[in-house]
Amino acid sequence: MSEKRYRIGEVSKITGISKDTLHFYNKAGLLIPDYTDPENGYRYYSRWNLWQLDIITICRRLGIPLQQVKAVLEAHDNDRIAALLMEHREEALRLSRYYQQAADDILWYWEQNRQIQAAKKSTDTGTVTLRYFEQETAIAGVPGHGSDSCHANLQLAAQRQLKKTGSIRRRYGYILDIAGLSDGEMIKRQEYLKIDGSRYELAAPENLLIIPAGEYAVCRVHVMGDRADFSPLLDWLQKNGRTAETVYAEEIGLQLFDYLVSYDCLIRVRLNEK
Repeated sequence: MSEKRYRIGEVSKITGISKDTLHFYNKAGLLIPDYTDPENGYRYYSRWNLWQLDIITICRRLGIPLQQVKAVLEAHDNDRIAALLMEHREEALRLSRYYQQAADDILWYWEQNRQIQAAKKSTDTGTVTLRYFEQETAIAGVPGHGSDSCHANLQLAAQRQLKKTGSIRRRYGYILDIAGLSDGEMIKRQEYLKIDGSRYELAAPENLLIIPAGEYAVCRVHVMGDRADFSPLLDWLQKNGRTAETVYAEEIGLQLFDYLVSYDCLIRVRLNEK
């Protein structure tokens, strides 16, 4: 009894795989019908072809690239196939970690947006409090003149570290010109970046900014076109007989739009000793 042969339509019906996909596998050299009728030129799939199709389907469900599927089909050796699959497992684990990081970062950004929205609705702008902060390290660009220059300098300084970082979790901040505060001007002298969990091993030493531990006068301001109302902070300093050593402004939440025009910042004033 001769072996049963199957036309492409029959194979599609049996397996649930479309004719287009079967044609694609044929052109890719993965699944070539075993028999061609010399009289009419029709091509037929054999039982072995159906088994090959099972292997292809399993491999594709595992996310194995077509070129590697071809290697599996050509191996005809379970040990070799097992080795190929273990190689792919390492890649699958890498991708799993990548997508888990992406999923976590998306949730993190969602929370960042909630912080931004909460800051917009808050009424405590201008309230000054004293807070203690631990020492922090950031990447900073060289001092510049104006927001555009500061940001370009920071991008250059942080370029290598950002390429290595697998996460989008970051916070932007600025060192402000103290003299501009009385005129309501947010003059950025230097821009810095904090990357969550980073040790900044790829940043040049001269681009590492140490924000010292200590007591800071803190308030929130709304920035509009590089202007903000710093009067509550200045009044507090005068009332308490304190002076500013360094003024840091850190954006509340990471936002991808509008920050060039309108955004909220946490102002941290490093105080001089009395």
